[in-house]
Amino acid sequence: MSPFRLTYTLSRRQRLAVEIMPWLPAVAASLGFMVGAAFLATTASVWFLFLLLIPPLVYRGLVVFLFDLIVRGGRRVEVFVDETHLEIVSGGERRKLTLGGMFQVFRSGDTWTALHLDGSVLTIPAHAITSEQIEYLKSFTRRAAAMRT
Repeated sequence: MSPFRLTYTLSRRQRLAVEIMPWLPAVAASLGFMVGAAFLATTASVWFLFLLLIPPLVYRGLVVFLFDLIVRGGRRVEVFVDETHLEIVSGGERRKLTLGGMFQVFRSGDTWTALHLDGSVLTIPAHAITSEQIEYLKSFTRRAAAMRT
């Protein structure tokens, strides 16, 4: 198959489903810390309310992500695929991945998800990619699985 290019926009829901996963431990820790600080503020001293400022300072990236998700919503993504590499451009960030490092491509609802060995997750709306292009991406995961056995 010849190289191809995809351009699409991820919705808020699609972005949240993918991008919140690395932040889940931070969300859990922040909620626990904030509940504890609120409890101390109501039972011991109002000065403990200042502790509520710590999680947003420590997890600035989470606050920026949530703000971006609320304000901008969707994110434009461009994917360039050639014989050996997959290049993703999104939000001013550019990542180049080897196609040989892809280990899973699957469909979930209205999106296709491609997982890479370096931890990268590529989400593609089903309407933005053809079945031939999906089969091309899956061929690399099949080759990798055959080499492992």
